[in-house]
Amino acid sequence: MTEIASHRGGALLWPENSRTAFENTIRLPVEQVEFDIHPTADGRLVVIHDATLDRTTDGTGPVHAHTHAELARLTLKGTQADRILLLDEVIDIFLPTAIKLRVELKAGPGRVPYPGLPAQLVRTLAARGVLERSILTSFQIETVAAAAAQAPLPLHVFLATPEFQTDIGLAGLAELALSRGVPMLGIRWNMLDRPTLDVLRGRGLRVGSWATNDAEAIDRMLDLGVDVFTSDRPDLALRARAERRLTAG
Repeated sequence: MTEIASHRGGALLWPENSRTAFENTIRLPVEQVEFDIHPTADGRLVVIHDATLDRTTDGTGPVHAHTHAELARLTLKGTQADRILLLDEVIDIFLPTAIKLRVELKAGPGRVPYPGLPAQLVRTLAARGVLERSILTSFQIETVAAAAAQAPLPLHVFLATPEFQTDIGLAGLAELALSRGVPMLGIRWNMLDRPTLDVLRGRGLRVGSWATNDAEAIDRMLDLGVDVFTSDRPDLALRARAERRLTAG
């Protein structure tokens, strides 16, 4: 079965990476929830997509330049009072559920990796007892490989941009993942078709997709039977999958 991940908690339904989004996601029969982490100036891990605050909060500047106390005073746009959550707070929301945590390790401004972030994330997940239900992802393969080097992970994923996939080629992409010990690739949905999927699976790789947000994208990924896809509209994805089950039954 193709699993469905609520991307940033369902970013086209609710304000992304917000408590509102995550508390609504736990009411959905999704298998995974996807969210993003950055470190703060005082060494905490917070859940926010961008390396800067400007797009999604009433603050400004790089996330990592602020302490957690400073970030806690900001409000997420599109909400009345939701603030940037700590990773620990997101874990608390999902701990009573069976939903897997799909955590993307982000980079700082200029796409510069944060030193020590992979090790800190793995330590935190292990300390909270959720490492075995966590899937770690990154658009930077050395980052996700570094996370996997810290402890055995159930799954870790290299997310490939269309530009990178085009530049390196399909064979090169597969070889890169295998050479770093990465068992799964995340491909933008419009870069995935049956021949591409067959080649990657033929190399022993698992394959998922991202940016799977509208009916066309969702139907295509369900038709292909990818392992998982992330969606900003998990409601549409769940409905489409349920309809197929009814038809098949």
